[in-house]
Amino acid sequence: MVFRRKPKPPLTEAARLVQQAVALIHGYWRDTSYRPSTADLTMFRQLEEMLFRSHGTVRRIAIRMERRFHDEPEINEQKWSR
Repeated sequence: MVFRRKPKPPLTEAARLVQQAVALIHGYWRDTSYRPSTADLTMFRQLEEMLFRSHGTVRRIAIRMERRFHDEPEINEQKWSR
């Protein structure tokens, strides 16, 4: 029995989702009559932390994909071996 790999969604879909999230959050900032609650402020801080961590993850993946593209090792094996 042969199993086929599930096709990956296009990267443009990820970019679109990020843009939607930022646009949604930006809407709160543009609404000058909106007064956030304590829970809202906590959620804004959590969103900031999530986006910051996601940035680091995507950066590492982008570097590894670039190395893979150039047929280089994804990690420097010499760096970790003694």
